[in-house]
Amino acid sequence: MNSVYKYPLPPQNYISEEILLGIILIYPSTFPHIIPFIQSEYFFLECHQIIYKHLIKIHKNHKLNSIEMYQYLSDNYMLHYIGGIDKITNIIKQGQIFLSYNKTNVYIQELIEIIKFNYIKRLIIQYGQNIVQLAYIKNISTYKLYNKASYYLHITEKKIPKNQLKSFEKLIGNFLLSKNKLNFTDTNIPKLFNTNFKKSGFINLDKLISGLPNGELIVIAGRPSMGKTSLAINLACNVLNTHKIGICFFSLEMSSEQIINKLLATYTKIPIKEISLKILNKNKWKNINTICRKLLQNYIYINDIPNVSIDYIEYTSKLLKQEYSHINLIIIDYLQLIQTDIESINNRVQELSYITRKLKLLAQYLNIPLIILSQLNRNIETRNNKKPLLSDLKESGCINYTEKILIKIKQAINYIFIQKMAKKYNIFLRLDQIYNKNILKYNKYINKILLFAQYIFELNILQSTKLFITYNHKYISYKQWQYNHQIVEKYPCNLTNKYNEICKTQKIQFLNYSIVYDLHITQYFHLISNNIILHNSIEQDADIIMMLYDEISTKIQQKNQKIIDISIIKNRNGPIGSFKLQFYPDNNLFIDHEEK
Repeated sequence: MNSVYKYPLPPQNYISEEILLGIILIYPSTFPHIIPFIQSEYFFLECHQIIYKHLIKIHKNHKLNSIEMYQYLSDNYMLHYIGGIDKITNIIKQGQIFLSYNKTNVYIQELIEIIKFNYIKRLIIQYGQNIVQLAYIKNISTYKLYNKASYYLHITEKKIPKNQLKSFEKLIGNFLLSKNKLNFTDTNIPKLFNTNFKKSGFINLDKLISGLPNGELIVIAGRPSMGKTSLAINLACNVLNTHKIGICFFSLEMSSEQIINKLLATYTKIPIKEISLKILNKNKWKNINTICRKLLQNYIYINDIPNVSIDYIEYTSKLLKQEYSHINLIIIDYLQLIQTDIESINNRVQELSYITRKLKLLAQYLNIPLIILSQLNRNIETRNNKKPLLSDLKESGCINYTEKILIKIKQAINYIFIQKMAKKYNIFLRLDQIYNKNILKYNKYINKILLFAQYIFELNILQSTKLFITYNHKYISYKQWQYNHQIVEKYPCNLTNKYNEICKTQKIQFLNYSIVYDLHITQYFHLISNNIILHNSIEQDADIIMMLYDEISTKIQQKNQKIIDISIIKNRNGPIGSFKLQFYPDNNLFIDHEEK
């Protein structure tokens, strides 16, 4: 046997798989109790996986029996893949021969445990081999290797269902018993009882997002000097006051000493300048001493290493959470300073998209809220109205109004001019009449059309194919997304001619300065213009996006305070809205704003 097979077979027990499938066909009433514990990939043989998947489909139609199974496989041309009618009869025989009539439930449970146990072993072998192969790669960083290994183990853990299902009666009993743990108060005063949400300390913010939910990526964005870092520190202080948890702060811009000074200023209400220069009297020193003793009782970790990679942040966060389970909030300042170790990413937009996706997965993996601060792009500086929009989080890529966009309407596919979209498909305003407006909304295919004035470049690919886009708009080239300003003549494009040859750019030239439109298409990240796939970039990874805006900064009565408008422009699991906070820059303090 050893001379035939170089390596031993993966852990498996196909006999147990056949017996379990046979029992399901003989006693269909047992199947609802098996489904929660067994998934199709748990089976070793592919034919058993196919049979189990089809059993689930038949069970949904309440027609589970051997005849229906045979007919269903035959109609879907799958009968010959599993071994024909002989395979079905053999499975039924196995179920009849090995079935124990005395303790059927116990016997089924043992079969499930055998199948699950072997599946776990196969997963560990598979991911273990992947880790070994990764370790042989020379240029891979240790952070990335650790993250990948922990990711594989995390997948293995999540793939396996819980050991037992709780009955409805038990759930109700637990709910009734847990009422003793609730602090009943006046119904007119809203309170948060869910420990999965950490109070932010701001009443209006908690009303909108119900605190800082676990497993979600929260983005705080705004123009420079709006107080993004100060707001994040205030959130951390409020969480520390309400919940006895640990906080990890990645400061890529400020030093740890600066963060400590801001933290002390927030608690003591002493100006940051006095704390930094140590210009303090006896009472202020006593106040700081008291606060420092209080802070020492909390778990606060500050990492001020600049220019770190996303792999380093992921590695450090997982390691810290593993060693200190009380870490329940991570703050990163800020997004645009995070680097990547991937050489294949050749533009910053792809790099930032990769980083935000990794941060989202990190928040889900650790099951804690992750707050990331972010800058806005330069489009906001070209507008008279400086109030931030969701599109200000991304690099704007715009299309000339003369372009034709491919739109699918019912079963027909048509090319529609952007300038004519206003006349069709439930759009009630014409684009050429709203140059002074910023957003045009309508209810069907395109979610937003943003208007800008930018320089247009003409991209000639074929004699009859031209594309009019801005310098920084992305289109899909032969292998990857590419910016317009990063391509040169004779650059391959994802388009073929009549001879099925890859087309190349023939000419790139400046066209004019014109009105352009930024299309926000829901559910998709790309669109088609002149048979060329263009990118439709949207801020998708964040669960909650907070924008800071100082609307009346020039009219404020006092120089040492500001009224900051906070807009929740995205909330994946709740409402959006806005509210105001009072900001005292000298003391690094945010408080709820009371309307007069």
